[in-house]
Amino acid sequence: MKNLLYLIIAFFSITLSLTSCEDDGEWNDINGGQFGFKIERDDYFIEKSVGEANQMKYNVVTNYDFASVPIKIKYTSSLNGTLKLGSEILQPNTEYALTTKENILTYVGNVAGTHEVKVTAINDKGVSKEEIFSLKYGVSEFTHTFTGGTADIYQSDETPYLMKIVPSSGQPNTGYEIRFNSYNGNIKLNGVAVQTGQFYPLPNIDNFTVILATNQVGQGALDYTIKNATVQSNYNIQQTVIARKIVIESMNINSLNVLPNTQMSLIGVIKKTPVTANTTIKYKTWISASSNNNTGGIQNTNNAYTSYALGANGAFNINFNAVQTGNYTYNIQVQDEYGNESDVKSFNVVVAPEITFVGALAMEVDYRYQLTGFSDVKTYLKGFKRSFKAVAGGNATIIKIEYNITFNHAGQLAYNYNFSENVTNGTNTYEVTDATFSTGNVQMAYVSSNQIGNPPISNLQGKIKATSSTGAVLEQTITPTYTFNQGL
Repeated sequence: MKNLLYLIIAFFSITLSLTSCEDDGEWNDINGGQFGFKIERDDYFIEKSVGEANQMKYNVVTNYDFASVPIKIKYTSSLNGTLKLGSEILQPNTEYALTTKENILTYVGNVAGTHEVKVTAINDKGVSKEEIFSLKYGVSEFTHTFTGGTADIYQSDETPYLMKIVPSSGQPNTGYEIRFNSYNGNIKLNGVAVQTGQFYPLPNIDNFTVILATNQVGQGALDYTIKNATVQSNYNIQQTVIARKIVIESMNINSLNVLPNTQMSLIGVIKKTPVTANTTIKYKTWISASSNNNTGGIQNTNNAYTSYALGANGAFNINFNAVQTGNYTYNIQVQDEYGNESDVKSFNVVVAPEITFVGALAMEVDYRYQLTGFSDVKTYLKGFKRSFKAVAGGNATIIKIEYNITFNHAGQLAYNYNFSENVTNGTNTYEVTDATFSTGNVQMAYVSSNQIGNPPISNLQGKIKATSSTGAVLEQTITPTYTFNQGL
């Protein structure tokens, strides 16, 4: 019995422990739960000469939106040296705000030995990470330093690095060469384009320049080698390259309601950031939705990019034609010379004739009768109900609706009635549904009372005619239904 009791207690203890871990947000999460993060970094570093720089990738990968929880870093070093975050020199045991997710730390060792550089990051939620970088420094026949690359680097920017080689005491200052091992971009040595994989002489080791330019966005590096007759050392320059942007600052279509075969235009302003003298862009247009499944109902580039040269201050202006009636979603997107794309700008465009009826038309005519004292029946046209939708295209409006009703009555000649209504202030669309139009009890004729159950109406026909502000007229003939009831 005691053993059973122990088993029950142990079971509940384990359950409570697991629940506690889940509540803390730490269960099965090695990065500290909801507000945890990890550091992506370099692990291998070649030995450098005293006074030379080691560049170290230090990227923060968070479980949350990086900007929502501030992070600070601080460092210590086991030996004398300096650490920089970007261009800012950091003091040991002092906290500094980490404002970006992707970072490069630069360390220079001032004495020979293995420098243990400990970098600690902690966010405002109390989650921290510690990374130790082991950097070897020794005394060599020469040291190599460079400056540059501290400002923001955008795609294709030429970034110069001023370089210097200092021979150790008693060592020669001639016979030095440089080889560029790898770089995803263009390299210039003292202003002249060079290739990777071959050595180039350095006649002036006290002052030479390497210029780098790349279209690759994100973190990358130049790996290179410097040698003299007896010593060869490897180096690298790390870069974080920022993507350029292209933005549709404004874009307007000349009209959202046009007639078929009308020339249309898109007029706007497109900006590149940072500003560049290159005005060449590409644009593409396409129809993403249409009422008639016709992706060519308005002329477009069929989602293929077309070259275009921007005007002054980024001015953009293209012309194209409306082709077929329908409702369309018309889109435009632009791209810069590096393949960066803007957001999509969309317009809902209606291409319609000057005037048209949309959908079915219907009419129901209301006939009435009254009994008289002479055993006959007096008949009237009381009114009618109508349902239709008239739409004017382009800038036209509906200004007038006319109705015509014709029929034969009790074998007599055809009756013909016309009615009209003006549309107040005009409108692009005029629509009524089962709406009554009163004709004012138009008296027709007397008929025999035996026709009450056999309405004397035949050959009933109706017409609805719409007129637009441009003078366009559209008429449609329909066959109405009718009722024949007693009383007015």
